[in-house]
Amino acid sequence: MYVLIRIRTNDSRSSVFVSKTKKKLETHIKKLGVFWPKEIGRYIDDETIGISGGSGTEYIINQIDEL
Repeated sequence: MYVLIRIRTNDSRSSVFVSKTKKKLETHIKKLGVFWPKEIGRYIDDETIGISGGSGTEYIINQIDEL
């Protein structure tokens, strides 16, 4: 199982979606315009990362165990 986690300012984290496959989560967030810059190592929702005025929202996908 995989969980999509939204990271906002001040490292505030919340789970957004859970899926059995990572690919399904990647497909979903790419539809929202999210992309993966290698230098950041997280999915981000805009190209203004590091520039004043950016949204500050990032995403990560973590693998979790299922009960």
